[in-house]
Amino acid sequence: MQNALSKLDQREHVIATINKRIDQYHQAKLPVIFIQHTEPEMEVASKNWQLFDRLHALGTDTFYNKTRPDSFYQTGLESFLKMNHLDSIEICGAQVEFCVDTTIRVAYHLGFTINLLIDGITTMDSNLLTAQQIKQHHAQIWKHRFTEFVTTTSPINC
Repeated sequence: MQNALSKLDQREHVIATINKRIDQYHQAKLPVIFIQHTEPEMEVASKNWQLFDRLHALGTDTFYNKTRPDSFYQTGLESFLKMNHLDSIEICGAQVEFCVDTTIRVAYHLGFTINLLIDGITTMDSNLLTAQQIKQHHAQIWKHRFTEFVTTTSPINC
């Protein structure tokens, strides 16, 4: 959910959904973690690297940078979760076929219970598929295998 991804499908709806869930986590005094991707054209502190301004990120939230689609790869995320005795995580964000998919699969293999904020994920059209087709395809693979789907009306399970 970074500025470089300005052409995300249903971006404003997804941001609103994510913000509602962030607010619920903040109200419950549960950790909110932001993972920011870095690569050429998305260098740390650049405009493209920054989170969308409208996201309800607080200075007290936890932030990690990553250089691979895997949010766990050399980020400290796994250690943070284990040190805080968190064995269940909820995932939202972009891009479905890269970062979201990889993070779900790695989290699953690390033994975490995964909930996916299904209306809080998105991507962009590819040369072969629309963003909606990409999301539907991945959702079909993930559901009941790697993750369960939640909405902003679902109870928080941490």
